[in-house]
Formats: sequence, C-alpha cells, structure tokens
Amino acid sequence: MVPSSDIVMEADLWRRLPSQFTLHVARMYMQATTVAGEERMLQEELAPAARRVASVRPELVIFGCTSAAALRGLEGDAALARRVETIVDCPCVTVVQAAFQELRRLKVRRLLLVTPYVAEINDRLRSTFQEAGLPVTGVVGMGLDYDLDIGAVSPQEVCRFVVDATQSADPAPESVFVSCTTFRAFEVVGDLERELGIPVVTSNRSAFWAILCHLGDEGGGGWANGEGTL
Repeated sequence: MVPSSDIVMEADLWRRLPSQFTLHVARMYMQATTVAGEERMLQEELAPAARRVASVRPELVIFGCTSAAALRGLEGDAALARRVETIVDCPCVTVVQAAFQELRRLKVRRLLLVTPYVAEINDRLRSTFQEAGLPVTGVVGMGLDYDLDIGAVSPQEVCRFVVDATQSADPAPESVFVSCTTFRAFEVVGDLERELGIPVVTSNRSAFWAILCHLGDEGGGGWANGEGTL
C-alpha cells in the first residue's frame, strides 16, 4: 500500500523480489507530503486501499509510507497496522516498524535522520523514533512537500545530500536512516556505506528485509543490496 504519487517503492521491490513471488500494489490518494495531506490520506484512503489489496488474498501487506506511519506516534503506527490487518486478514508491517527492527539490530548510540521532507513532517518522524527509544541526535530534510518532486531527485543527488548532512552533523552519527519510500536511496545505499563508513538504513531496504524475513530468508542471498540472482 503506497501513496498514489509514489513512483519509487514499487520498482525498488519488483527489481529485487525472487521471481516466484508477486507484488500487488494498492494506491492511496495523497495530495501533498504534509501533515494535512497525510492525515487526509489515512482518514479517507487507508480502508478502501486495504479492501482492494485484500482481493488478491495477500500473505503480507507492507504499509509503504514512512512519514504517514510515523505521523501519530507509536500507538498510531500500531493502530494503523491493526486496522489494515482486520481488513486483509494477514500480517501488516509498516515501513516504520521495519526500520525500527533493522536499526535496533545495529545497536547504535547516535542516529541521524535524513529526509526529503518539510520541517513539520521531520518533527513527527523524530518524535516517533525517539518514542521508540532510538537515539536520534539530529534530522536534516530537503524541504520537499510533493512526492513527484521527491521522486525526481536522482540517486546521485540523494547520495550527495546524505553525505553532506552526515559529514556536517554534530555529534557525528554512528548510523543514518534515510527516510521516504519515494526517495531513491535504496539504489545508492552501498555507495553511501562505503563513503561514510557507517551503516545506512533506508525505508525501502527496510521494507525489503521485512519481506525476506517473512519469507524465511533473513540472510537475503544478496538481494537486499541488489546483488542476488533473481
């Protein structure tokens, strides 16, 4: 389940999924990547989208909007997943839950959030991550409030923005989370880790790991870095 204007997540997952599995996407209309725009999406679009995707009898549903999942705090995120599960009759994992799982494995003491978002979305994201006990020391955003503008940022531009934000951060982070499912960070996560020398977690890679865990392949066979043979 993704916002209607997300142009990245579906492609990111399709490229890496093992060929014996299928991906089915339900889109939720979202006018703008703002608190008001995302609240309206959750109120008006969540249930209809879940009903549509339920018609294919999925084994797992990913709620693919990081900022919307973080909008109402931890309980809001959990309630969102529960609401979807009652409709689709299978597990639902939000991108926020997937990111938490990956970040907790890293046991970092200083975490930097890097996003394409405006300040009001960054504030909600920071609050939810801190509520989850993650040691957020800073958040840096691009100030974009429209998904198509976010998706239009090239992987090279994403890479440069993340590197600049990380290298100028004080205190220096031990890990970076690059947020947003329509931000092309998954494509350059390996480059980022090599240049920065620290773990980098992205929304879409976290979602992909959650899928692999559900499939019983936590090692991923190289898929999570785009290196597997599919």
